[in-house]
Amino acid sequence: MHSKTLLALTSSALALPGVVAVSSAHADTPPAVSVLSYRASSYKEDDLDASVLFAGSAERYDIKVHQLRYSAPVGEKYSFSLDSSYESMSGASPWYTVESVNGDAKVAMSGATIYEKRRDITAAGRRYFDSGNLGISLTISDENDYRSNSMAVDGSFTLANNSTTISGGASYSDDELSPTDALLFNRIPSATKANSSAFVSVTQILNQFSILQSGISTARASGFLSDPYKLVDRRPEERNQFTWTTSWRRYFRAQTSALHANYRYYDDDFGVSSHTLDLSLHKTFRRSITLVPSLRYYQQDAANFFTPASDFLQASDFNSADFRLSSYGALSAGLKLNARVGKYTLVLSGERYKADASLGGSGASSPGIIDFTRLSAGIDFTF
Repeated sequence: MHSKTLLALTSSALALPGVVAVSSAHADTPPAVSVLSYRASSYKEDDLDASVLFAGSAERYDIKVHQLRYSAPVGEKYSFSLDSSYESMSGASPWYTVESVNGDAKVAMSGATIYEKRRDITAAGRRYFDSGNLGISLTISDENDYRSNSMAVDGSFTLANNSTTISGGASYSDDELSPTDALLFNRIPSATKANSSAFVSVTQILNQFSILQSGISTARASGFLSDPYKLVDRRPEERNQFTWTTSWRRYFRAQTSALHANYRYYDDDFGVSSHTLDLSLHKTFRRSITLVPSLRYYQQDAANFFTPASDFLQASDFNSADFRLSSYGALSAGLKLNARVGKYTLVLSGERYKADASLGGSGASSPGIIDFTRLSAGIDFTF
């Protein structure tokens, strides 16, 4: 269950299975070639600062991810893709927080190293029409304490002016969790939850050099939403989420480069709201090498029931000291290299992420926020 929440951070450029999001419109013809892709990624969190460690190990998560993807045209009107991933994780996890004598919050980490494995497989197909397309995907995800089955459908339609595309989609997942140490720590032996989401977006070609896309998405999670690996963690059994995303692409012909700018606003009924702004420049050299430097800024408000120190007395119906529900901000910088040699494309990328409570929005912050480094390497073979 721990690794599921970190999948978005550890995944590389391969498509994420079972996730519906605002994305660029697909072409209305199947891909012309088949592609076999492989990615190996490493995600490493910095150790917890000794000044905020109350008990346990300061070592945090270290995650390795291997991903394999195959996509190909099928006849003149269809395409098919198959994605698989294997993820292994080790390290310690925040267990609870306490208030020290001087009023600061300290973090108690799990004493023993956690080791988990996760496997995903996604099969997807797409049908292409004269002015649109329709796709469906099925995903099975399994780890030692978490199982999920999900389905997603999406499509797009290009208007008669050929410069406006409307896209939409929906997804649903049915999840079951079973904490591995339920008997040892008197946790729930098993629980279920469901997730559903939908999105709609509009992509507009502004001119021969610029494209603008804007879309909204909604999601609803219901069932057991608390974290069973926290000593004190009680959350509502329903979470409704709203996201607005806007993207702008501008190509500079003389410089053989393109600027990508993205803004994302998020809000949910836990009280969490966030703003994300990321910029990247795609610079091409000799038509075969692309270098992509990027910057990202993130700011989040705390959930209504977040508490810096765990509420052992359970004075309120809901309380959580999970740092992911606290107020914080973050800055990250990344660099990606694509180098094409014949039918092969080498892909290398790296990202450094630094979180800071002083950059956060409203609400209390947590001493357990993370800094991490992510590295990825892979290769694409076109045939």
